[in-house]
Amino acid sequence: MKFTATLAEPTTSSYLLKITNKGTKACRALGHPIVTFGDLAGRATERGTAPGIEDAIRLDPGESAYAGLMGGANDGKGKTVNSIGLTMNTESDLEQTPLKASTPGLYVSPDKNSVTAWMVNAEDALSL
Repeated sequence: MKFTATLAEPTTSSYLLKITNKGTKACRALGHPIVTFGDLAGRATERGTAPGIEDAIRLDPGESAYAGLMGGANDGKGKTVNSIGLTMNTESDLEQTPLKASTPGLYVSPDKNSVTAWMVNAEDALSL
């Protein structure tokens, strides 16, 4: 599995998260990714509802799924991190190996960072 995070909106420090199946077999992405922030305690809260197991996203080799990590404006109460960690929802059949991505300047404000469920469309992942 390959994981990337791309800055989508600089003023709110929001990122598009992308996983791509680099294996030789199909797998499923389900629910919300579990996102942690560098060496800070805590994780992003879930934003929106996730489809049930019957609607899991099937990723054939080479296919991708997307989630939106909504940052927060610098309110002086948080910290800036340069990387995030990601693990998969335990109901997914994807390997539970932690993945990391660079997120230069991601501002983490207490209780304001959230992540959407996995989606097949990048635009939908950022519009919730």
